[in-house]
Amino acid sequence: MRMYRVLLCAVVMVAFWGWGPGYGQDVENLLANGGFEDGVLAPWSVYGDVTAEVVDEGVIEGRYCLHLVVGSAGANFWDSGLKHGNHVFEQGKRYTLSAFVKCRSGEVQINFKPEHDGDPYTGYGEQAFTMTEEWQEFSITTPDMSADVDPAAITLHIGYAAAEFWMDCIRFYEGDYVAPVFRAETLATEPRPEHGATDVPRDVVLSWTAGEFAATHDVYFGTSFDDVNAASRSNPLGVLVSQNQSGTTFDSPDLLDFGTTYYWRVDEVNAAPDNTIYKGGVWSFTAEPFAYPVANIIATTNATSDPGAGPENTINGSGLNADDQHSINAGDMWLASPGAEPLYIQYEFDRVYKLYEMLVWNYNVQFELLLGFGVKDVTVEHSEDGADWTALGDVQLAQAPAQSTYAANTTVDLQGVAARFVRLTVNSGYGLMPQYGLSEVRFLYIPAHPREPQPADGTIGVSPATTLSWRAGREAASHEVYLGTDPDALALAGTVDSATFAPALEFGSTYYWQVVEVNEADAVTAWAGDVWSLSTQEYTLIDGFETYNDDLDAGTAIFDTWLDGWVNDTGSTVGYLDAPFAEKTIVRSGVQSMPLAYDNAASPFYSEAWREFETAQNWTGNGADRLVLYVRGNAPSFKETADGGVIMSAIGTDIWNTTDQFRYAYKNLSGDGSMTVRVDSLVRSNEWAKAGVMIRETLEPGSKHAFMCVTPDHGTTFQRRPVAGQDSASTDVGGSPAPRWVKLTRTGNVFTAHDSMDGVTWTEVAVSP
Repeated sequence: MRMYRVLLCAVVMVAFWGWGPGYGQDVENLLANGGFEDGVLAPWSVYGDVTAEVVDEGVIEGRYCLHLVVGSAGANFWDSGLKHGNHVFEQGKRYTLSAFVKCRSGEVQINFKPEHDGDPYTGYGEQAFTMTEEWQEFSITTPDMSADVDPAAITLHIGYAAAEFWMDCIRFYEGDYVAPVFRAETLATEPRPEHGATDVPRDVVLSWTAGEFAATHDVYFGTSFDDVNAASRSNPLGVLVSQNQSGTTFDSPDLLDFGTTYYWRVDEVNAAPDNTIYKGGVWSFTAEPFAYPVANIIATTNATSDPGAGPENTINGSGLNADDQHSINAGDMWLASPGAEPLYIQYEFDRVYKLYEMLVWNYNVQFELLLGFGVKDVTVEHSEDGADWTALGDVQLAQAPAQSTYAANTTVDLQGVAARFVRLTVNSGYGLMPQYGLSEVRFLYIPAHPREPQPADGTIGVSPATTLSWRAGREAASHEVYLGTDPDALALAGTVDSATFAPALEFGSTYYWQVVEVNEADAVTAWAGDVWSLSTQEYTLIDGFETYNDDLDAGTAIFDTWLDGWVNDTGSTVGYLDAPFAEKTIVRSGVQSMPLAYDNAASPFYSEAWREFETAQNWTGNGADRLVLYVRGNAPSFKETADGGVIMSAIGTDIWNTTDQFRYAYKNLSGDGSMTVRVDSLVRSNEWAKAGVMIRETLEPGSKHAFMCVTPDHGTTFQRRPVAGQDSASTDVGGSPAPRWVKLTRTGNVFTAHDSMDGVTWTEVAVSP
C-alpha cells in the first residue's frame, strides 16, 4: 500500500506588472551626421574657398561642431558652400531645415537652400540669414512638394565674404519647425514671473532655472522687445543689466512702472575655456496697474426703469467691445423716469475700497443728441455702511456722441475715499424730457487691502514651519498679523515691516489668519484683509527612504546613510548585498523601503542600524508627541500555537491545472483515515487563495491528490487531480468564507470531502474518484 501525506496547505498568488521608462523624442533628422557627432565631416562636403574641421570646443550640442573658414568672397555668394546630398524630396511633403550658427566677429551671412541637385538647381524655401558672435538657431520650411525632387541636396551658401564661423545641430526633417530637445539642457528655463504674466508686483525679483552647464548668466531687461532680443555683450543697447552673474535671480534697483510691459532674456554662459554664450528666448510680463476695476457690484435706483433697461446694465459690460467702446443699442443701457424724490442710481461693492476714479459712459442711443436722455449734472456721495453718507461734490458728465465707437468721456476723481457705496443723484439732463440714462459706469480702486496669501486660502497639508506671506496693500507701512484656531476670536500674533510672518504652528491643526495693513499717515489708517485659513500636516517625514540609489561611488546607497553591522559590529545588515540595494516590492508608500536583516545569535547578541544627521534635530517642536516607524517583518512559515492551532504564511503560485506550488505542514498517513480542520482566517491575496486539508500521493508538483479548501471569495471547494500530471478538477460549494470547517476522508482509494459551519453538522461535498 502506498503511503500518502496529509497536508495542511495555503497558497497565495501574486501578479507583477512592469512599465518601461518613457522618453521625450526629437524629430527624425534626415541628415546623417547632422550634428557632426561622428567626429568627421562626411557625408558632408564643402566646395569653393572653404576649409572645414570638426572640433570639440565651443559646441552647443553634443561633443562636436563644425568650424569653417571662408578664405575669400566669391563672385557669387553660392561660389562657396557646405552640402549634404543624395536626398529625395517626396511629393506632398514639406520639410524644415534648421541649424545653429555663430561667427568669430561682426556679422556674416549664410543662405539656407534645400534644392534640386542639378541644373537649374531650383530652391525650395530658400532664405538668407545673418549670424552674429552668439549661437543662434535659424530655420526655413519648404512649401509642400508638388512632385518628387530627385536628386535633391541640402546646401548652405557661405561665399558672401571672407569669414570664420561655426555650425552645429543641422537638422532636416518632415513637417514644420520643432525646437530641438537639447535646448532645455543649455538654455535658461522656467522664468518667474511666467512668460506673459500680468499684474506683476512692481518690486518683483526675476528668477529662472539655469541651463545644465551654465557657469554664469547675462541678464537683459527693458521695455523694448527688439532691443532685448538683439542686444549682446558687444552691443548691449542699454538693456544688458547684469553680466556674468552667478545667481539665478535679478532684482531691479528701481520699482517698475505701473502697467508697463517688460521684456527680459537670460543668456547662459559656459565655464572656461570656451565661455560659450547660449542666447535665451525673450520673455515678457506686465507690471501691475495703478488702479483696478471693482468687480461684484450691485446697481439699484429709486426710479422706474424702462423694461430691459435696468440699472444693472451700467455695470455688466453690456454694449462694450474689446476696445471699451459702447454700442448705440438702447437695450445695453439704463433709462429711467424719476418719481417724487430726486432720482439716483446707487452702487454697492462687496467690501470697502479705497476708490480712485469713476469712468462714465453716458446714454448713447443713435438720436441722443436730439433726445438728450443722458445725465448732465450729478451729486456724488459715498458711504461705508449705506446709512451715513458724505458728499464728494457736484460733477458734470459729458454727453455721449451717439456713435458706436464711444469711449468713456468723463473721469471723476474719487480722491481715495474709503467707501462701499457710491450714489449719483441726478440734478439735470441734456434734454427737456424727464428721462435719464447712462450706458456704463466703472469704478477703479487702489489695492489697499492685503491679498494673494501664501499658502493660499484653504490649503491643507501645510508644514508647521511655514512662513506666511501675502501681497501687501499699496501704501502699508506695517502689517498686523492676527492668528488663531477660532475665526471669530483671532489674536494679534505680531506686527511686521515686511509682508511675511513666521508663526508657531502645531501639527494637525486648522488655523485662521488675517492681516491688517497699517499706515498712520493715511486718511484711513488701517485696511483689514479677509480671514484666510490653512491646515497643517499631521506629521513631517524624517526619512521615507526614497532618495537612496545604487551609486556606490557617490555614496548614496541606503547603507551609506543607515549604518549597520558592517560598521557598528552588531548583527544587522541594511540593504541587499547586490543592487538594487533597497527593497522595491514590499513598500508602504513611494517606490522603495529599507531592508533590515538581523542575527542576534552571536556576540554582541543585538542588532541595530543608525543614521547620523548633519545638523542637530529637534523632533519635539510644533506640538509633536509621537515618533512613528512603519515596519513589516517576514511572517513565520509555520507556527503551532498552544491551543493546537497552526499559523502558516502562504507562498507559491497555485494548486491547480497540472502542477502545484504551495507551503504545507504534514503528517504521514498509512491506510484509511480522516483529517478535520477549522480554517479561522485567510488573507485575501487573490480571490482563489486557498487554505485547507490535502491528501497527496507524492511531493512532486504534478502528484495525484485530493484537496478540501476554503477561499476568500468562493467559499469552499473540493479540488483533486485523479491522474498525475493531468488537469485538476473541482466541485465548488460556495457559501461564506472563513471561519469554516472542512474534512477529508480516505477509504481505500476513495476520497470524500465534507464541509460544516459549526463542526457538528456536516455536508458531503463530493467523492473522488
